[in-house]
Amino acid sequence: MRKLLPIMMSTALAIFSLGAQAQDAADEDVGSDLGSDLGSIGAGLDATATDTGIKGSLKDVTQGGKAVPNATIMYVGSGEDNSGEVMSDPNGEFEITPLVPGEYSLKVVAEGYRDREDIIRTVIAGQLTPVEVKMREKTTLLRFASRFGWVGIPLLLCSIAAVTFIIERIFTYAKLNSGTEALLHRVDEALEHDDVNEAQQACDEVGTPIANVLKSGLTRYSSGLVRNEPPTKSEIQEMMQEGAARELPEFENNLTWLSMIAVVSPLFGLLGTVLGMIRAFTVIALEGTNDPNRLADGISIALYTTAAGLSIAAPALVFYAIFENIVNKNTLRIEDAASNLANKLTASDAAAS
Repeated sequence: MRKLLPIMMSTALAIFSLGAQAQDAADEDVGSDLGSDLGSIGAGLDATATDTGIKGSLKDVTQGGKAVPNATIMYVGSGEDNSGEVMSDPNGEFEITPLVPGEYSLKVVAEGYRDREDIIRTVIAGQLTPVEVKMREKTTLLRFASRFGWVGIPLLLCSIAAVTFIIERIFTYAKLNSGTEALLHRVDEALEHDDVNEAQQACDEVGTPIANVLKSGLTRYSSGLVRNEPPTKSEIQEMMQEGAARELPEFENNLTWLSMIAVVSPLFGLLGTVLGMIRAFTVIALEGTNDPNRLADGISIALYTTAAGLSIAAPALVFYAIFENIVNKNTLRIEDAASNLANKLTASDAAAS
């Protein structure tokens, strides 16, 4: 037993030393594994930081629209120094990284396209937030005119004619009515002094329709005096009625055309509406509803032509009513002035006799 004791102790010491060495090796392995795991986690965190942002594309709004290259995408975040801008590539794609998580507002500006503003996206950590922006081309005058189709030609002619006639009538009425009050006052004063020649001269100087009507009555009266045959009131009025028949058409000139434009323009707009709906339903019949843009194109033509026809007809009708009122007022004024002149001329003859 005494001989075995030293052997057992030495064996135990050997086993203990082997266990300690194995534990140290295990600790080293765990430490190395932990270090490698932490390193991989750190690498993952770095990758997450660069992958936080917005990834998007720009396309034309039409069906299967083309990419919009070289556009400027401006972004603004909630924090300080959290804004900037990028450009889209030839494929219309763009990427904004890295970004601080939060809410961002985007604005897209591209040559030949309408600006897109207030595109709001929320960026989440470790994710690329997708966004697809539809861009619509700017409406040029030629593009706008093409939406009307061939119906736009008569609508354009109607609009030009309506504006021309309205402007012409405004200047004409302003000229025809100028100096009327002064003329009537001057004629009254001349007749009070029995000076028919002065009254005729006043009418010659003004030269408006009402002046020409009064002049015809004065001429008939003066010619009767020369023959020593003073005309009656009915003869003077008859002469002035003939003068009014010659002068009043000047007030009504072009009003017939203006009224016709007010009637025809909505009909052309209605024709464009019918043609646009035919195009829209033809698209549905041939392709179903798979191409909404072509369908919308037909409907837009219908709406554009209707709006254009009404936009032309409404002002034309309003000005026609205004001009008709002016014609009626001037007709009554001429009749009143002619009646007063006939009364004064015959009254002076009656007083003289």
